[in-house]
Amino acid sequence: MKRITVPSNTRSLPIFKHINTNIGLKYLNGNENLYIKILNNFLKRYKYMELNTLSKEELHSVIHAVKGLSSTLGMTYLETVCTQLHQEKNPSSELIEECSKTLKINIQELSLLLPSNKKNISNILIINNEPNEIDELMEILDNDFDILLALNKYEALEIFDEEKIDLVILHTELDDLCGVSVFNFLKRHTNVKEIPLIFITKEENESEIKDIYPQQNISFIYRPFQKEKLIKQIKIFNNS
Repeated sequence: MKRITVPSNTRSLPIFKHINTNIGLKYLNGNENLYIKILNNFLKRYKYMELNTLSKEELHSVIHAVKGLSSTLGMTYLETVCTQLHQEKNPSSELIEECSKTLKINIQELSLLLPSNKKNISNILIINNEPNEIDELMEILDNDFDILLALNKYEALEIFDEEKIDLVILHTELDDLCGVSVFNFLKRHTNVKEIPLIFITKEENESEIKDIYPQQNISFIYRPFQKEKLIKQIKIFNNS
């Protein structure tokens, strides 16, 4: 068996759940820096890819490329599904959906864990107009983060123009402040789609929101707010 030599100037790899880094390093003779660079390129190339919107020819071309890259990078299940899809002349919608879902899982993991994509969350924007909720959130977060408050979408837009926002906490159901409509407004005018988002919502609304924003880094909290859970969710976005 060939011995893998790891250069002394490498940096530690994250522990991935869906990516076998041993496979990737074997292909690259143990060069972690090169491996991370290729993973970053994969992330940039396929971050917003929607397989179900492609033509038959486009789908075949994309799947061929992803199949080869996933094999090299150690994305074993993605490689398996892509291989099945690539072999089918007329793949079923279920197989395309499974491949799309698997690709998104790998993309999400890369977005959260790759060293060059780690967040340093300090400025949190709360978009809310309910005084009791604002007080609760401020009590939990004010000691550890710089908190900015917007009572409506226009105030939020002003803050985005003036400040660097690392995370947004947004209510989905408040009078005159529908979280989904506010997010859509901000998405047209700011870089909010690149920023982690925590929705204050009801548990039964989670799947609907995830379906609306499949590529967005989203988490959810419910009232009454629990400090430990909220801080844990922020740390996940922060890759702590």
